[in-house]
Amino acid sequence: MIAKKSDIFKRKKVKEEDFLNALDIISKKLIYKFKFGYHEIEDMKQQAAIFALEGLENYDNKRPLENFLWTHVRNRLFNFKRDNYFRPDNVCVGCPFFDPSCSVSTNQCAKFKNKNDCPIFSQSEHRNSLKKSLMKPVNIDHNNPTDLKAPTDLLSSITNSELIGIIEDHMETKYRETYLRLKGGSKVPKADLIKLQEHILEILKIHKLNPEDL
Repeated sequence: MIAKKSDIFKRKKVKEEDFLNALDIISKKLIYKFKFGYHEIEDMKQQAAIFALEGLENYDNKRPLENFLWTHVRNRLFNFKRDNYFRPDNVCVGCPFFDPSCSVSTNQCAKFKNKNDCPIFSQSEHRNSLKKSLMKPVNIDHNNPTDLKAPTDLLSSITNSELIGIIEDHMETKYRETYLRLKGGSKVPKADLIKLQEHILEILKIHKLNPEDL
């Protein structure tokens, strides 16, 4: 858990104003590069703020705050996007059968004519396919009610881009960190999940969207 902001700033001898200014500068430079899927600009700003606060625990005042936060937040956003959308690295690189110039192959693989026969490559492709599928909007079948009793079921069931937009536009700030963590695949306390579920259901109710009819 992230300690109270005031405690972190006091222990690290960092002025909150300096932190916010540095965060604003690096966010403007990084969030557009790492934005993906349903993660909008505001989502990425929130995520960058979370990573910056977490990183502040390791700040030692031996280098400029902006430089430190830039490195930390950039690395965290890179991993966040990699783990939740795609892997930017080529899994074939480093493999003894990797044939980048196709000198003995037609698909850069000296062992498998069909690269999907390679378990490592196949697993990587399957993982990336699943991640990309999660980022594509799909229509909800209104004639097929979905069991939304569990918080994770609720979030995974509401995949329509318009509904996602309504929820995110009206989500209170105190629930956004839990929402982004869950959306990013991170573990969150059960109590926070339940509160988030109740909040989302309330948003749907206000907009006359009955989750049992989705």
